[in-house]
Amino acid sequence: MSIATGKFLGYLKYLKQKVTRTPRYLLTKKVREYLSSSELKLNEYDRKGILYFLRFNLIDTFNYPYLHKYRFRRVRVFSDQDRGLSFVITPQGHRLYFKRDMTKQEIVMSYNSLCSELDNASPHNYNFDNLRVTEDSILADIGSADGLFSLGYVNKIKKLYLFETEPEWIEALEATFHPWKEKVVIVNKYVSDRNEGEHIALDHFFRNNEKATILKIDVDGAEKALISGGMQLVREGFADILLCTYHRTDDLEYFSKLLREEHYDIKVSNGYMLYIWEQRSDYQIEPPYDFRRGLIHARRKN
Repeated sequence: MSIATGKFLGYLKYLKQKVTRTPRYLLTKKVREYLSSSELKLNEYDRKGILYFLRFNLIDTFNYPYLHKYRFRRVRVFSDQDRGLSFVITPQGHRLYFKRDMTKQEIVMSYNSLCSELDNASPHNYNFDNLRVTEDSILADIGSADGLFSLGYVNKIKKLYLFETEPEWIEALEATFHPWKEKVVIVNKYVSDRNEGEHIALDHFFRNNEKATILKIDVDGAEKALISGGMQLVREGFADILLCTYHRTDDLEYFSKLLREEHYDIKVSNGYMLYIWEQRSDYQIEPPYDFRRGLIHARRKN
């Protein structure tokens, strides 16, 4: 589906909800009014861009035109009869498996959402221009879930650690990364600041394993505990740290300051994510509306 078609279908949906005055349309209108006020401290480029987008589109976490590529994109879902799992084929020709209980429609929606998050124009995109990836790179993907980000690099790197605790995702990851099982390790642990039971600290884990040179972190708000448990490794100098900063209000400031003090250069992803609800379906949210930066790329200074 073309961008123009996606844009047209999105606008039809917007008009329908505008006419019927749905809660989502009313929230869109409130956020537009908020963006037009002086209450929100946002750079002018992003403020105007988001405002324009919301003139013809309903409010979402991401509010940029690149979404039109994915919102109504058709995706072919295949079935692996031997495993009893469904998968899609990525642009690189790899199979990306999904949870056993997901329907075809859920897989299509999930895959399009995942691809939109990793788009070059997305505030949630980990693929920074200056990310150093070589055949000697060792990637630790902490909070890997589906594994799509790491799947894009698995052929280019030496070793991959996938940290994930949800059993159904682990089953899917084992299927997805089976062709590279010799260099992929799946770790069924929560990464935090302690070593007990289901928890493990990075400093402890990498004491007896090849140390990562790229660290990708998305752990739903537990980032501070994770970094606390890996400060020895941080001080030794990872080549690159990709760290989500949108889960908590102060994470961008907190981690930027901490990592700069440890002699890292910081680069922030483009754009903003609108963090006003956690999967709320009623859209009954009042201002102030919370626009946050998605993530940072920290690189150790030479």
